[in-house]
Amino acid sequence: MACRVGITTNPIGRRRYWESRYRSLRNWRIVGRYSTKTAAQRRETQIARIRRCVAAPGGRGPQRATWYVYMFEYYGR
Repeated sequence: MACRVGITTNPIGRRRYWESRYRSLRNWRIVGRYSTKTAAQRRETQIARIRRCVAAPGGRGPQRATWYVYMFEYYGR
């Protein structure tokens, strides 16, 4: 099973997005909550490296906000 990790300020919307892309999405979870995008991005990169998950650093959003780091597992498309 593959995994993906990312950051968002809207975890409900982001989950819906990924569920529309991966019908086999499993084990969605929030793994951290941060007050800056920089801190969340740092954690995303760390988790992706350790767990060997797909990640795509970057994206839009304010530096100061409540940022969530999420991850999930999925089977190939």
